[in-house]
Amino acid sequence: MKKVLALILALVMVAALFAGCAGDEDKPAEGNDGAKSYKIIYVTPSTASDFWSQVETGIKQATKDYEAKLGIKIDYSVMGPAQEADAEGYVKAFENAIAAKPDAILTATLNIDPTVPKAKEAHDAGIVLNFVNCGLGNGNDGAYAEYYNEFYYCSNTTIGEMAAEAFLAAMEKEGLSTDAGVIGMQMNMENAALDFRMQGFADYMAANAPALTLTDIQYNGNDSADAQADAEGTISTYSSDLIGIYAGNNVTCDGVCAALRNADMKDGVVSVGVDSDDIEIAALKDGYLSAIIVQDAFTQGYRTMENAIRTLTEGKNPEAEQQVNIPPVIVTADNIDSEEIQFMMSPYVK
Repeated sequence: MKKVLALILALVMVAALFAGCAGDEDKPAEGNDGAKSYKIIYVTPSTASDFWSQVETGIKQATKDYEAKLGIKIDYSVMGPAQEADAEGYVKAFENAIAAKPDAILTATLNIDPTVPKAKEAHDAGIVLNFVNCGLGNGNDGAYAEYYNEFYYCSNTTIGEMAAEAFLAAMEKEGLSTDAGVIGMQMNMENAALDFRMQGFADYMAANAPALTLTDIQYNGNDSADAQADAEGTISTYSSDLIGIYAGNNVTCDGVCAALRNADMKDGVVSVGVDSDDIEIAALKDGYLSAIIVQDAFTQGYRTMENAIRTLTEGKNPEAEQQVNIPPVIVTADNIDSEEIQFMMSPYVK
């Protein structure tokens, strides 16, 4: 009888041990002070980009705020290629992030097709996956929504429309007629999502200034030197017929600004860029850039991290919609020095 009781007791202890281990696998790790710890990785498309750095600033602010608010610890890290054009480097970074077995991955992709299987892999591994700015579809179309938790973005169509609106406002300010003229169209690369920035611009112009002619889009491979060469070619080709240039991202706009500076073209010509960096800000203040369409990168990053943390701590996605639009603003010489715009373009962790 004693042997039977001893055997039963041993079996109970083994069962309890395995039950305890199984439960621990589903729980976040704890720090030395007993605080729950969550491992979250940001896979950035570019470690050298001002824009993606601004997104990360929002991520870091949310990390700081929610560690204090919830008494948790976030084991945060960032990885990714130096340049956006390095698609292979981005995919490799995503693979490394998955292999690190984090609780959540935050990312943006400029190369949808190779990212989809990695998103599925992360989802199948039980990792909370949030996209910021550039996701697996075009804006809020919901493509591959089954593979991620949440997507915070800025509508590229809206960006294009607002750029055209700002362009026409700058033309009016310069006293330029919309009866005739050529607008140069430049972008970093062909991309299913980013193409909407150019199409939104073109559609708005067709509806509001149909007499203006848009050039074919010139793609520079996200190289500002190539963008500058393209802009110089446009200036040379169209000469006095050129009203101005629309640059669809900040790297492209950097090249356009350099070309306009070299040609000393700031009166009687209009130029509009997207996103902000030091070169664009200087060009705007010096009169070589008419307006910048600035995404709220800080808020996009903040909301992405905030959602990941809340999803992990609350056990479900707190958002009612899986795709949330964070609208941009038009920045000109008239409002660039306001406190709100200054922070949006040069955010910092408070």
